[in-house]
Amino acid sequence: MENSEEQSRTKILDTFKHIVDSNRKFVLTTHVNPDGDGLGSELALTRYLKKLGKQSVVLNHSETPSNHTFLDYHNELKQFDPEKDSQTVLDADVLIALDMNNPGRLRSIEKYFLESKAKKVIIDHHLEAQDFVDHQLIDLDSPATAEMVYRCLAAYDSNLIDKEIAEGIYTGIMTDTGSFRFPRTDGEVHRITANLLDLGVDPFYIYHNLYEENSLGRTRLLGEMLSKVELAYDGRVSYVAITLEQLNRNGVVPDDVDNFVNQAGAIAGVIVTLFFLEMEDGVKISFRSKGDVPVNELAKMYGGGGHKNASGARLPGVKLDETVRRVLADAERILPK
Repeated sequence: MENSEEQSRTKILDTFKHIVDSNRKFVLTTHVNPDGDGLGSELALTRYLKKLGKQSVVLNHSETPSNHTFLDYHNELKQFDPEKDSQTVLDADVLIALDMNNPGRLRSIEKYFLESKAKKVIIDHHLEAQDFVDHQLIDLDSPATAEMVYRCLAAYDSNLIDKEIAEGIYTGIMTDTGSFRFPRTDGEVHRITANLLDLGVDPFYIYHNLYEENSLGRTRLLGEMLSKVELAYDGRVSYVAITLEQLNRNGVVPDDVDNFVNQAGAIAGVIVTLFFLEMEDGVKISFRSKGDVPVNELAKMYGGGGHKNASGARLPGVKLDETVRRVLADAERILPK
């Protein structure tokens, strides 16, 4: 690791320790439609803070996806209710947004987050952070926010990391590395994972609950989707759309199609995958790519963002068919010549 990277990580750890030592009331949150990295990071951090004797509350805009509720043993993941919870946000000493760097992704919490006099912090690993907090704890080289949380907790006092904290961290790392197969999965990731396993984390238990407890409707919808996958640009781009009618007919909610985009891209020769999900208020797009193809540049054209190989965007008030045509046409800009 280069010296500048070491200095950056040391600064993050020092800042984290100072924030924890000098404050008592913490509110944690993550982005709309949370994933395993956001939720796992929240659970790990809130449990750790409580072991330190701090007050810690997790408040999210979205309901916890059903396949992640198994981690929430103590009902710590709360869906934000402005009437009941806004004062909690306003009265906090510290607000920490995990796995996100854009206040718009807080949705219903954004207004209170920005109005609060609390110290504001983001812990994140995504590109192009917006300037809305007091402390940006960002490591672009980390494959998951949960890995950053682990380093912060281990540097503060590794003896406080127990099995339940480790499960949250493992979930975040495992999901955001694509089960340890994405490009930034390096030796450090596996060394951290080994420590988590030594603390009692059961890889089968985590993976099974996340990915192998599907409803019959989700399984049937996956089959429908796979039968509709199309190829473009000489087989280099795969794309597919799921409609509201399909969701409703199969009794499936939007959160249930998590990971469908990866299935749609598991085709020889495909380097870019576009997954379109029709919502009540517009269209959600998931972008995936392989190698050096910067799919995040395509996502930025539609107000989204994320990683070089995995990004997303939400387009309110648009039609599905028109959106598919536009994005597919623009995808040519990022393809290798």
